[in-house]
Parts: sequence; C-alpha cells; structure tokens
Amino acid sequence: MELVEGARVSSIVDRSGRTEVRTSAGTFRADTVVIAAGIGSRELVRGLGKDIDLVAGKGHSFSVAAEPPPSRLVHLGGAKVVLTPMGKRVRVAGTMEFERDADRFRQRRIEAIVAAARPYLRHADWDDRQEEWVGPRPMTPDGLPLIGPVPGHPRVLLATGHNMLAPATGRLVAGLLTGTADPRLSSTFAPVRSVRRYSWRVRDTRRE
Repeated sequence: MELVEGARVSSIVDRSGRTEVRTSAGTFRADTVVIAAGIGSRELVRGLGKDIDLVAGKGHSFSVAAEPPPSRLVHLGGAKVVLTPMGKRVRVAGTMEFERDADRFRQRRIEAIVAAARPYLRHADWDDRQEEWVGPRPMTPDGLPLIGPVPGHPRVLLATGHNMLAPATGRLVAGLLTGTADPRLSSTFAPVRSVRRYSWRVRDTRRE
C-alpha cells in the first residue's frame, strides 16, 4: 500500500476498462476509486459527466480546555452546538450558513457559539480558545450521505454528504469494497437517488 500525501486531485478518468486518478503528484491507476473529498466531490463527479445535489453548509468550530471534559460527544439541541472530547480539550462546533464564500471566517459566529454553549460547559476556559476554524460541511437535500457507486461507473465509489458521520461512512465503504455490505443499508444511501447527467455549458463572451 502506498500513501501519497499533499497531492491535489485534478480529475478521475473511468473509461475503456481502466480507472485513473490524475493528481499533482502524477497519475495513479486503480481497480476501484473512492471519492471522499467533501464538497470537492461535486467537481470530481462532474468530470465523470454526472452532477450531484451537494451544497456547502458553512460551520465554525474551536477548542477549549475543560476539566473534566465530557466523556462522550454531546449534542446541545437547544444551543445548536456539538461538544466533542479530544483529550483534555473539547471541540466546540456550531452554526450552519449557506453562502458562496464558505471559507470566510466570522468572529461573531465564534462569539455566538460561546454564548450558546457556556451555560452547558461551565468549567471550560472560554477565554483560551484555540484552533478556531471555518469550513464547508458537505450537505445533501434529504440529510442522508451519498455512499456507493457513481451511476454508470461501478468502479468509482462516492462517499460524501455525511456531514459529521465520517466513521460510519468509512465502515459502509469498506463493506462495499469487500462485498460484505448489508444490501438494505447500502441501498438507502446509494448515490443514484441524487445523481443526474452533467452537461458542460460554455458561455460565448464574444457577444457580450
């Protein structure tokens, strides 16, 4: 097994009985390819002539020291915040925005998360926030991830739209690759429900 780090994937080619992944580190051939690129999965699937209903749900997070930290993940439904224990620190995540600039950091969003979570985690050091982050979460219209073969491309598996369910997605993908996945479970998340043909549209700017 070869692990290639820091390579940017530009496209996936699946034709004539071969599957290739073209990257900044070269082209790699494989029997099966898994697209698990978050919101970037949309562009890679478009290269295969398909389009998927996937949008970026912008979220913010940070970590704080807490003693003792929660023993497990805690979803604060009323505050719309999720607390995830990470050693002696707690990852605090929240907010959901849908806008074009999913990477634009907004400090006021962090402050809103602090205000919402503070009553539930009183022993946290809220003034010592670290790893403040913003980024896109891959979201689907029905809230279910897209896991399984891309229609028309049985050698290319899609694993995205899972929001925060990556571990469960990984287990199902492993089952699909080894042929041990529960058919009833895999059919629930099959991408065929959300994939349509993608056509490139080239705008003629000469008349503008």
